[in-house]
Amino acid sequence: MRDRARALETIGLLDEPVRRAAYDWVAGAGRAVSRDEVAAGIGASRALAAFHLDRLARSGLVEVECRRLSGRTGPGAG
Repeated sequence: MRDRARALETIGLLDEPVRRAAYDWVAGAGRAVSRDEVAAGIGASRALAAFHLDRLARSGLVEVECRRLSGRTGPGAG
């Protein structure tokens, strides 16, 4: 019963239109994407996209991968 409630709660997260758009965009990308890419892809601010991506990550619907996309190294690069 508890697993079912958790599954329904997770599915319910996708009822929010911006969050659903972010999920669909990430799922359709077929590769790791940045918050900036998602924001641009769904026409939202970076802050709004980050908020929804964080909610999706906490629920397990997307995986988080941390890396430097700029190629820069050293202090202050990431």
